[in-house]
Amino acid sequence: MYYTRKKLNHNIIKNKYFMRIVDRENPRKLYLQFADILKDAIERGELPVGSQLPTEDQLCRQQGVSKAVIRAALQDLAQHGYIRRIPGKGTFVQNPAQEQGVWLMTQITENILDFGIAWETEVVQKMLSIAPSELSEFFASETGHQVFKVMRLRRIQDAPEVLETAYVSHDLCPGLTLDDLRDSSMIDIIHDKYGIPLTRCADSIEMTTLEDREAELLKQEKNHPALLVDRILYTTNNRVAAFMRILSVSRDHRITFEAARTPGE
Repeated sequence: MYYTRKKLNHNIIKNKYFMRIVDRENPRKLYLQFADILKDAIERGELPVGSQLPTEDQLCRQQGVSKAVIRAALQDLAQHGYIRRIPGKGTFVQNPAQEQGVWLMTQITENILDFGIAWETEVVQKMLSIAPSELSEFFASETGHQVFKVMRLRRIQDAPEVLETAYVSHDLCPGLTLDDLRDSSMIDIIHDKYGIPLTRCADSIEMTTLEDREAELLKQEKNHPALLVDRILYTTNNRVAAFMRILSVSRDHRITFEAARTPGE
């Protein structure tokens, strides 16, 4: 048994610690070990559906690992439908068999996580705007073609590696500028906070060069080469929920984009 279960209050687990911890002598990656620990506890019913997991900091202290390891394990469980991460509220256990549809995520790949390297996110800009002319057809159904523009800079070891610019439906996510956008993916916010089902995505990938503002934020010279990913997120009735443009200048790390269909589909 992983922990002694105490009385639940409002579905929050009061005992924050599990008896079983990751084994550093085991060659299996730490985040995969911890994901297995949580998954096993969920499948056994020791972490009941609807209960809230401890915070990342509490899990870090209990397991003796970095926050990057904990985040990777939780991301893996969320991908497979075992947990749901709700911005501003916490992480909750759910029945993976009840989760249907397409789950999309963006994450730093495990070759970074092996060394416990954490990444930080800075929100450079968030504002109500009009969709750029080249994107206006995607947001034709929006009131006045209004969208939320969000620019976020991802840093690894204090070096800017990725610049993400997202244009999100104003009508579908009306309070986005008030949300804390530092720790959650835009996909999680759209799906979990606003309850918008994401039915499919379309990606295009190419090499490009940085313009003035992009180069300044990423601390590179103008016209420096970068990997460009354009992603369109669709909801029901083929409506565009968001358009995301991601620029990566990393030479040492890869960025992974994954779409997975969960059990039940």
